[in-house]
Amino acid sequence: MTLRHAISAVTMLVALAAVPAAAQAVAGPEKARPVQGDPGISSMQVLNEGAFRVLRDYAEPGATRRMHNHPDATYHVFVLITGQLRLTVEGQAPVDVGPGEALSLKGGVMHTFINTGKVTATIVEVFGKAPAAAADLAAAEALARALAPPPPGR
Repeated sequence: MTLRHAISAVTMLVALAAVPAAAQAVAGPEKARPVQGDPGISSMQVLNEGAFRVLRDYAEPGATRRMHNHPDATYHVFVLITGQLRLTVEGQAPVDVGPGEALSLKGGVMHTFINTGKVTATIVEVFGKAPAAAADLAAAEALARALAPPPPGR
């Protein structure tokens, strides 16, 4: 799946999110795992591709996701599918987010959110990944050469 496909998928999710604010959590919240240290917050990985990964998160009414970041993200798209949240990005004023809203966050930025609504919020997050650095590739190739058997006759 390409980045263009991921953006299309997120766009479709946003379009599908044009549901009443009272809508319940969608897309299998029972499959998500609790986020340790954040009662009422659960998360699941939906996709993990070479250029990006996608998470689906759930926040029960009143639940807070503590301040955190995704240090490996080169970009971060935050889409609220159902519910109401207040999102705070470090150094910025809090923003109230409603169903169907999509926000672009700087990759690796510290952020927190609280479910301010009366239903479980469903969130989709897309994170960009950095391509393998040339230095990493060079090191891997050097290691492969060092571990390879010597050519015949040596």
